[in-house]
Amino acid sequence: MLGEFKADLFHSGLAVAEAGRHGFAVKLPGELLDGRPHLIRILVRKDGTALAHDGEEIFFPQQLHGQIESLEHAALRGWAFNELAPNRSCLLDIEIDGRHVAMVPCDQPRSDLAGFLASDGRHGFRFPLPACVFDDRPHRVVIRFANTDRQLIGSPLEVRFPRGLLTARRRRLDELAVERGVALEEGLNALTVEPLRRIADPATYSAWLEHHEKAIETALASVGAQSGGRGGGHLGKPTVEVVSLPGPGSEVKEFAASMAGISADAVVLLEPGARLHPAFLPLVQTALAEDGIGLVYSDEDSQDADGGRVQPHFKPGWDPDRYQAFPYVGFACAIARDCVRRAIALVSEVERPVDSWAWAKAVVDTALLSAVPGRVRQLPFVLYHRGPASVEHLPRAVPERATRVQAHLDRIGAPADAELDGPERVRVRWRLPASPPPVTLIVPTRDRVDLLKACLESVLSKTTYPRYDIVIIDNDSREPETLSYLESLARRPGVWVRRWPQPFNYAAMHNAVIEEISSPYVALLNNDVEVIAPEWLEEMMGHAVRPEVGAVGAKLLYPDGMIQHGGVLVGQHGAADATQRAFSGDEEGYFHSAMLVQTVSAVTAACLVCRRDDYLAVGGMDAECFSVAFNDVDLCLKLQARGRRILWTPHALLYHRESATRQTGRSPEALAHEQREVAHLRSKWRTETFVDPFYSLNLTRGLQTHVDFNWPQPSASDQA
Repeated sequence: MLGEFKADLFHSGLAVAEAGRHGFAVKLPGELLDGRPHLIRILVRKDGTALAHDGEEIFFPQQLHGQIESLEHAALRGWAFNELAPNRSCLLDIEIDGRHVAMVPCDQPRSDLAGFLASDGRHGFRFPLPACVFDDRPHRVVIRFANTDRQLIGSPLEVRFPRGLLTARRRRLDELAVERGVALEEGLNALTVEPLRRIADPATYSAWLEHHEKAIETALASVGAQSGGRGGGHLGKPTVEVVSLPGPGSEVKEFAASMAGISADAVVLLEPGARLHPAFLPLVQTALAEDGIGLVYSDEDSQDADGGRVQPHFKPGWDPDRYQAFPYVGFACAIARDCVRRAIALVSEVERPVDSWAWAKAVVDTALLSAVPGRVRQLPFVLYHRGPASVEHLPRAVPERATRVQAHLDRIGAPADAELDGPERVRVRWRLPASPPPVTLIVPTRDRVDLLKACLESVLSKTTYPRYDIVIIDNDSREPETLSYLESLARRPGVWVRRWPQPFNYAAMHNAVIEEISSPYVALLNNDVEVIAPEWLEEMMGHAVRPEVGAVGAKLLYPDGMIQHGGVLVGQHGAADATQRAFSGDEEGYFHSAMLVQTVSAVTAACLVCRRDDYLAVGGMDAECFSVAFNDVDLCLKLQARGRRILWTPHALLYHRESATRQTGRSPEALAHEQREVAHLRSKWRTETFVDPFYSLNLTRGLQTHVDFNWPQPSASDQA
């Protein structure tokens, strides 16, 4: 509701009627002047009668200005703003060699622009270039205002970096790690260009911590308000005992006996040299006071030899699959007494730890493996600080952990096998039934026989799953070569061509085909996807047959080896987008994020496996609101609402030639359609304020994910 107004202004065309005072003028708020379509209704207050043209969309072109100012340390810097909405951060699309690689917000402070625009001054951007440009070859970089064809001043530009630069930077990082006495490589060795990624920079982390401490203070104040301002007494709250762990080599028996006799409601095990943030205990006590909560964990960092804080580990929400693969919680947790005692009993049955240190790790790990999802709470604050002496004890997957994970799987009756996956991870392989269920692969296409042929031949020649067929949806192909190839495919056993001579509607065509087929499982596959790992479908089906799983997504790579899809982050850019694009396919990501089976909020339909019954039960894809984009996100969110989990697996590996089918120079109509779908997603799922539980609140949502901090947005008072 924008307000009420009188139609009492002079209008020359109505001068014959009561002096022509029947016109009106309304000043629209600045947030509507954003280049997006908006639906505005004007009604007569007396009876609700709508004026002519009611319900039509209006569109105000933005007054956009921006410039690439510099290329320093392999990072592009510059500024951009919309003159009509100076307090709204612009979004920029960045392309490299014709491939869209990132959407970047202009939200960094620029004091030089604040006074000029009478705004908060957050109009700057910084974009670290990805690893694919470090190959001794020229690369064309284009920066446009998001969802427009308008480029910044200075775009396009050509960049070229020597191949050995990454190696030299990594070597220097190792030298700095030795100088500082902290193993920075631990947990950060997966970052391609460490000095260029702000998450790895101690000075940037220190600046971010100033904001973070304010958030912790706010959380503490809330705790105080809930407890009636009792301060540090914590009356009526659960008791928590902090136990300092002895170092490696200490006797197990005596320490185990003392742990078994703990009388507090919960226990925290503190590594040698580690310390707790003052807010840790009151926040943990508040969380434990919730009904049924048995485990609380927080983010953590390390202390260097000088007492500085480095190496932040920002963690996702509780995810049993991810935890089985990598013990990301560590010791930064409080565990309820009953959970500890149960874990002690289980460890004594199957393990013989060599010392109290190994025993403590086994107990904590067993308690976490056995955690019930509804009994776990995450505190999104850095409240546990490792000491320099404890850095060497960062979680590592040793043979004992694979055995421990297997014991847990056996206890819960899971048909799965745990095995080591490198020095720090465990891979859990879910077994298929003796007779694997049939699955139908659905591949939509329109011409582009080069892409379709590469896709299907890779599927047919590489896929090792024994029971699948393929339905190709031909969306009105016209090119003779394509039609000839489709005819040849129709003669191959297990391949069917379904004609769809209608306007493109990704959701509608899939809904129609899935209604028609009889397979209990479907695999949605883009025509620009190519198989890399022959066991891709076994891996995805192994998860899809699990009763709690609603959809499974794959790890997709661009042809240059960079990750195109590492799951979908809902809420990114106020909508949703794929994650982990800052990493190459063989990189580990942020604390192994690119190498772990994990729960996500959504996965792309470029390669998605699900049950046919589940798909139909939620009404399939929304063909009215999401005919082109976000239909997969909407589908996954509907499946979650039905109680199903969405999984992403890095062990199903395929190429996705997204840039080959991505439209550039799109028409105003196409851009308006895209914005309508964004608006539908925001309206239905509140994605502008959506908090994705499977991605840390402390990691950026604006730049490439996992490589920068989530900097606080200015408050209303800051903008006043």
